[in-house]
Amino acid sequence: MRSDLGKLTKDWDQIQQIVLYGAGIVGGICKTLFERVELEIPFVIDQDKKKQGTYWMGIPIISYEEAKPKLINQKIVVMAGHTAYGKITEFLNGQGLVEFQDFCNVGYFMSEWLWSAKQMNCVFHVDMTITTKCTLNCRHCNLFIPYHKEQVHFSFEEMKQNIDLFFKRIDFVTYFGLIGGETFLHPELEDCIRYLGENYRKQIGRITVVTNGTVTPTESLLEAIKKYEMYLSISDYTNVVPYEKKMDQLVQKAKEYGIDYYRNPSIVWTDFGFPENPVKRTPEQLEEHLSSCRPNWNALHGGRFYYCNVSWCAEQSGHFQLQPEDYIELEKIAPEDKVACRKIVELSRGTSSFCRICGGCGKDNTNYVPTGVQIKRSAK
Repeated sequence: MRSDLGKLTKDWDQIQQIVLYGAGIVGGICKTLFERVELEIPFVIDQDKKKQGTYWMGIPIISYEEAKPKLINQKIVVMAGHTAYGKITEFLNGQGLVEFQDFCNVGYFMSEWLWSAKQMNCVFHVDMTITTKCTLNCRHCNLFIPYHKEQVHFSFEEMKQNIDLFFKRIDFVTYFGLIGGETFLHPELEDCIRYLGENYRKQIGRITVVTNGTVTPTESLLEAIKKYEMYLSISDYTNVVPYEKKMDQLVQKAKEYGIDYYRNPSIVWTDFGFPENPVKRTPEQLEEHLSSCRPNWNALHGGRFYYCNVSWCAEQSGHFQLQPEDYIELEKIAPEDKVACRKIVELSRGTSSFCRICGGCGKDNTNYVPTGVQIKRSAK
């Protein structure tokens, strides 16, 4: 396993304040963490003219042009996801700034700076698949659901064990996702939500429940989601599959309960190739691919922490065998040993043996495919 940590220049160690680039959701989720470690944020850069001149969490939002003379001896932390970060990097490089010297993304900052400065082990995004059963059967599902030899619900006891093992060894996670399959099919989802909320909510920036909107949750489940301030990420495939009524019911329920949600009707899909047409890369091509594809999601399953949730899904499908270096057996790490727990963070910024045959989600994969196309279920 190779980790991409260790790139920040030494002068990051002495910082007491940071400038954020991006006045959006990611920053809001991380603000409490920055306050916890006493990092001052003098201003936020955002190129959206509608935001400039206003305030974000009480902090002034300004343009890059206005910020430029104020950036001497300042470090920028870019609060953006995988795709947006690439575009922002190009812009900042064009301004003469150097990645890891003058700026870095928030996931990298959390993984490296919080350790070197505060001895905190932090991970940006972890997903736990609670079920591989789904109401849909999408050809290019990135969980490879149609190709699983067996589709199952993972028990609450197993989920509880995973959660305990992980959060006793990690100080903070920005995003923790409960995903499927279709999560609302799981009969013990509410138990899992309440357990997370009661025991580990302060160690998580945002807990997201991912759904395709085909199942209407119970009132009790909605109450639990609201109580613990969880977020609904709704993948909308109604332009391909006719379930508008169900989708509208879920959105209405989210509004009634005051649940924060996002209905995403424009997810762009690429073909990962696996399992029907796995990619064949030379060692040189693999190196180039790894520099492009750095997924923001790790995985937690079966008492193990995995670099990439997609790689775990490939193995779970029964069509790929991961190597021991692709995951960490959490029970083998003493919770009180901060240095040993650091291995989890290193793997979160690492690689997987699956990378050599996976098309991936980097800019090098331009094999775009129609979203949500259904295929006939195989008889089992």
